[in-house]
Amino acid sequence: MAVNGTLELNGEELSIEDLIIAGRNPQIAISIRESNWKKIGDCRALVEKWAREEQVIYGVNTSCGGFVNYLLPREKDREFQQNLIRSVTTNVGSYLPDQIVRITMITRVNSLCRGYSGIKPENLSIYLEMINKGVLPLIPEQGSLGSSGDLGPLGCIACVAIGDWKARFQGEVMAGAEAMKAAGIPLMKLNAKEGLSMINGTSCMAGLASENVFDAMLTIKQADAIAALSIETLLGRSNPFDLRVHRQKYHPGQYATAYNLSKLLRGSEMVLDEQEVSLDLQGLLKKNMGVQAADIPVEDAYSLRCTPQLAGPCRDGVNFARETVIRELNSSNDNPLIFTEFDTFIHNGHFQGQSLSLAMDTVATVMTTMSVISDRRIDRFMDSSNSVGLPPFLCAEDTGLRMGLMPGQFMTSSVVAENRTLCIPASVQSIPSTADFQDVVSFGLIAGRKARKVIQNTNYVLSFELLCGAQAADIRGVDRLGPASRALYEATRETIPYLDYDTVIIDYLEALTSRLRSGDFLQRVEEVVGPLMDIDSSGGREE
Repeated sequence: MAVNGTLELNGEELSIEDLIIAGRNPQIAISIRESNWKKIGDCRALVEKWAREEQVIYGVNTSCGGFVNYLLPREKDREFQQNLIRSVTTNVGSYLPDQIVRITMITRVNSLCRGYSGIKPENLSIYLEMINKGVLPLIPEQGSLGSSGDLGPLGCIACVAIGDWKARFQGEVMAGAEAMKAAGIPLMKLNAKEGLSMINGTSCMAGLASENVFDAMLTIKQADAIAALSIETLLGRSNPFDLRVHRQKYHPGQYATAYNLSKLLRGSEMVLDEQEVSLDLQGLLKKNMGVQAADIPVEDAYSLRCTPQLAGPCRDGVNFARETVIRELNSSNDNPLIFTEFDTFIHNGHFQGQSLSLAMDTVATVMTTMSVISDRRIDRFMDSSNSVGLPPFLCAEDTGLRMGLMPGQFMTSSVVAENRTLCIPASVQSIPSTADFQDVVSFGLIAGRKARKVIQNTNYVLSFELLCGAQAADIRGVDRLGPASRALYEATRETIPYLDYDTVIIDYLEALTSRLRSGDFLQRVEEVVGPLMDIDSSGGREE
C-alpha cells in the first residue's frame, strides 16, 4: 500500500491492487526498501568478482541465445551488454498504453530489488528515476516470445536507459537520450550481466496480467449487480441463491456469486419466491382440469437460475490467475540467479512465462463465459415469449414502427463471437526459434493481450445488458426494485434516458462501458449494500 504518496518495494509483498493503483497514478512515487540495498550491492559485488576471475557465466562473459557458446573477454562486456539490449528490441505494432509501461517498469524493479539479478545499485536507482520522473519508453505490443522473458518489451526500456530508442516524457515523444536529459536523469553504464538482467524476465507479461486480473474481477463483481437487475426485471426467483443450497455443492466462486446475488436481491418486490409460485400452481393443479399449461414455470432458465454455477467457476478461474500472478510479481525471474547467501550462481529457466500464459488463457476463457451468460439474459429481454410480460425488444411504444433495442443484440452477438475466437490458447502455440536454442516458448504476452481484449469486449456486452435492465425496470415500475438495483438503475439513468424513441446508441454504450471499466457502478451499488465478495475464503460459512 502506498504510504504518504510512496509505494515501497521489497520484492516480497507487492500486491496486484497496489501495483495497479500505483501504475495508474503517476503521482505515486516508487521506492525500494532501505534494507534491500545491501543485498543488491553484495550481489553486484559477486558478479564483478567472478568477472575478474573469469568464471564462465552466461551473460557475464558469454554471448547469449544462439551464440551461447561464444566466450567474451572482459573488456568487451559493456559493448556486448549494449549490443544485446539493442538487438532484442524488435517488437512491432501499436504501442502499449503508458499505464501498462509504468506497471511493467514497477514490476521489473520489484524483481531486481530482491538482490538475485546482479544489477548495480546506481543503475537500479536510474530505473527508479525513470519511473518517478515519467520517462516512459515506447513499447510496441507485438513480438514477444515470452520465453527468454519479455526481451523485446524490456529491451525498449533498457535502450532508453542508455540513450537509445524513444520515450514519452511530459506528453511528448522524443529520442531516448533527449527524454533522459530533459528529465535530468543520467544514462546507465552497463557492465557484465546488467543488460541481460534488465531484459531477461517476465515483467511485461506479469504487469499486463496484473491489470487483467484486476479488471476481470471488477468486471465479474459488476456483472453480479447487472445480473441481479436482470433477474428482478425478468421476474426471476431468488431462492436458487439461498446459501444453504450452495453449501451442499461448495465451490468458492460459486458461493461468492450466490452470496452477492442474495445481498443484491434483498428487498426487491419484483423477484418471485418459488414457494409462493408453487402454492399458486398447486391451486391450479387441484382444479383437476387435466393437463394444462401454467402462466409461469416452476423455475427459471439457466441463464438466471444457474448464475452462481456459471459465473462462479469464472471467479475461480480469475482467482487461479490472481494467485499465479502474485507469485510471479514477487519473484526473481531472470537467468542466471546470483545467491549471495551461498556464494554461488545457478543457471535456470525462470524467464519462461508459461505460468502466466496459462493464467491469461484461463482469464480469456472465463471472461468469454461471462459474456455468453450476459448475452443469454439479453436474449430473454428481446424475446417476448421469454420475458414474462415485457414487450418485444423492450419496445413499449410504437411497436413495429420502432425497432426498440433489437439491433443492440447484433453488437453483443458479434462481440461474443469475437471473444470465442480469442479463446484459442496462446500457451500451446510454441514455435521454436534461435536455432532451436529457444525451442519451447510461452507466448505469454500474446495471451495477456488477448485476455485484455476479451475483458474489454465483455464490458460492452454487460453495458447493453445494463441498458436492457434499466429499460425493463421503467416498464415494470422502478419503485418495485430492491435497493441495490435501484441504485444501479439511477446510476444508469445518469448516462442514458428511457428510450421511447429510436436513436443511435453508440455513444451511450461507450459511456456505460467506460463507467463499468472505472468501477463507478460497483461503487454506487456497494454504497447501498456494502462490499461484494471477490471469492469466498470462509469455506461457506459467510452469511
